[in-house]
Amino acid sequence: MKFTRSVAIVLLLIYIFLWVLAFNGASRLIPVLAVPLVLALLVAVGVWLNRFMGITPRRQHFQDRDDVRTAPTSSASPAPDADAQADVNHRDSADPPE
Repeated sequence: MKFTRSVAIVLLLIYIFLWVLAFNGASRLIPVLAVPLVLALLVAVGVWLNRFMGITPRRQHFQDRDDVRTAPTSSASPAPDADAQADVNHRDSADPPE
């Protein structure tokens, strides 16, 4: 069992224990404990709605600021990814002023 899975199980057990305390008289805990449930429900509905409408998730691309603004110096640099497209709404994807 991985460490992250065991931590998730321990946190879930603590969360369930706090709900048991809330139902047995610690009513101040109910609003605080309801927040993660509401957030999880909102995320689940959003994911379901995206799948229902057929929206595919965007491909993640991570670039340093320097990679976008500087041109490669050698001709041996790899070709740009054919699937990657510039995001015209993102300010770093526009061509730098000359």
